[in-house]
Amino acid sequence: MNIQAPLPLNPSPNTAQPDSGLRLFQRVTAEILQINGTQAVISIDGHPIVARLVSQQEAAQLAGKKVAQFIVTAMDQEAITLKIFNPPQPSAAGSGVGLPVQEMALRILQEYGLPVRPELLLLARAALAQHLEISPENLQKMLAALGGGSWGQAEAEMAAAMLAAGLPLNEETLAVALRARSIYPQGLVNLIGGLQSAQANPSLTAEQTKLLQTLQNLFQHLLLPAGADAQTLASRIREAVRFGGRTLENILLRAGEGIEGQPGQSHWMEAVRLITALRQNGLGEVAEQVQRFLDQARMSGLLNLPPQPVPGEGAWAEARMLLARPVSGDERGFLPVRLRVARREKGGAARIDPLHTTLNIQVEVQPDRVFQVALSVVGRQMRVVVTAPDVQWLSETRSEMPSLEEALQDLGYNLQDSRVEVGQVDWMPSALSPEPARPSLAWVDLEV
Repeated sequence: MNIQAPLPLNPSPNTAQPDSGLRLFQRVTAEILQINGTQAVISIDGHPIVARLVSQQEAAQLAGKKVAQFIVTAMDQEAITLKIFNPPQPSAAGSGVGLPVQEMALRILQEYGLPVRPELLLLARAALAQHLEISPENLQKMLAALGGGSWGQAEAEMAAAMLAAGLPLNEETLAVALRARSIYPQGLVNLIGGLQSAQANPSLTAEQTKLLQTLQNLFQHLLLPAGADAQTLASRIREAVRFGGRTLENILLRAGEGIEGQPGQSHWMEAVRLITALRQNGLGEVAEQVQRFLDQARMSGLLNLPPQPVPGEGAWAEARMLLARPVSGDERGFLPVRLRVARREKGGAARIDPLHTTLNIQVEVQPDRVFQVALSVVGRQMRVVVTAPDVQWLSETRSEMPSLEEALQDLGYNLQDSRVEVGQVDWMPSALSPEPARPSLAWVDLEV
């Protein structure tokens, strides 16, 4: 689709930006610390806030809940008023419940005085699916990223998803996101499996065998070996975070400025060099497989850029990796691992403050069964909550808590509170793969 003229931009009303950092009509996800009547004490990104709920009925709905989503409905110098936010659920086709998405998109375009064209309706529907505000500004941003070439529903949905997540949206970042649809850790599994299959070919030349072995050794460092000592695991985690947690553009910029290389940087540059060597030696299929994985890693780094604007749950850095373990029978050889750490706005930049942050570690021990460790740090005081998928994990986990407390003390932290419990933990997808009527990618629960 091709758009010849820019859209008219009608200014929308500004909302207040108080000292608390919250904005009127902002959506936030927070931990519930205490409820007393219509007064609630909540925690957003580790910051306790006293707020007022709109009614006693809403206060009753929060009984027993640890986390909830709210909308800031009013605020002044004395109080912040919150209303529980229940995201709309998509209705079944033909059920007659709710306003059809097409009609909603049509009405919104008409309210802004925009032309009702098929491409604008497509963008409006994609924005609605991501709970993204449909405004002339947002439509113009998506159009600019989509460019003047041919595009359709998949491209529109991806553009809306990136904009809703606060990611930089332009033609290049959108192209990377569209190429990197599969999940980054799964891409690593596919790549290593492909390299092993390629090496089993008996007709390989000596140079081809050497190239494949070099690649295998290069990407093997991104796996966490189960049962390894703490020093080895720490080293592998650092390498995996540096490789998948930074953008290629950042790596090239640092190299251009003459900044000393890091392991993640050397892995990137070596992988790019080897792609050319693979193609020159008749291994074009393997080269394409490596390129797809690098696109996924590049998108992983892009997702760690500070979102603009910063969503209600704050800015987070994330890294995904794999835990490799010996297998027997039909067990999985690789367990997905997810690390998330909260950033704080300081000096105009979102940085990780080791004395004021939240660290969340998840391991998917079985499909849809997640073991989670959440550490909340304020000063030198630390709180740890361990959530196991079933009771079989409780005894061994509790027996490890004294050694964890001792290790934290050696690092200068005081374990103020700890809890081990059984519970269901959501495992969120890492790559942008938008679907209609799904929650916005900017929604991330405050995991404390």
